[in-house]
Amino acid sequence: MENLEQIVAQNLIELRKSRGWTQAELAEKINYSDKSVSKWERGEALPDLKILTQLAELFDVTLDFLTTENATANLKEDKSELGFRIGVEMLAVCTIWLIALSLFLFGNTALHWQKAWLVLIWAVPASALVMVIFGLRWKFRVSIIVFESIFGWAVLASAFLQALIHYQVNLWHLFLIGVPMQGAVILWGQIRKQRK
Repeated sequence: MENLEQIVAQNLIELRKSRGWTQAELAEKINYSDKSVSKWERGEALPDLKILTQLAELFDVTLDFLTTENATANLKEDKSELGFRIGVEMLAVCTIWLIALSLFLFGNTALHWQKAWLVLIWAVPASALVMVIFGLRWKFRVSIIVFESIFGWAVLASAFLQALIHYQVNLWHLFLIGVPMQGAVILWGQIRKQRK
């Protein structure tokens, strides 16, 4: 069995490379010098517990992962799991669009409903909502904020178009709600990040 410094060094190298970061970029993210990161990766020094915890949070792994021999061999399995999760998300979104297109075609052809295209407009926020739900479930931090933003703006745009088309009312003021809403999404994302 290798000593702990070498185990942490190997795992740290693999995790950093899997993100495509240089030693300097990693050092910047944890507010340390690149010389320290270089020493850790050569196995000449061991980060203290506080830094190990920070590294585990940054790479979204456990402390046990960082200190376990050959732990990064499981990274390939994690990547296939990520691919599976993204595939499930895309399948859910495709299902929403299949339903929306079916309603559009049925409404447009069978019912001769001239405004059937509005179903397609509402499919956009529905898709974003599905992505938010999966992001929360699978802890995709960045995608949560992006899709929460898309969801909010898409709901506002869909409501605006619905009012404009159905009632001939121009509710452009709805978009003013989007400004504080966007701020709330960003702040809530930061709060979630701090709580982890």
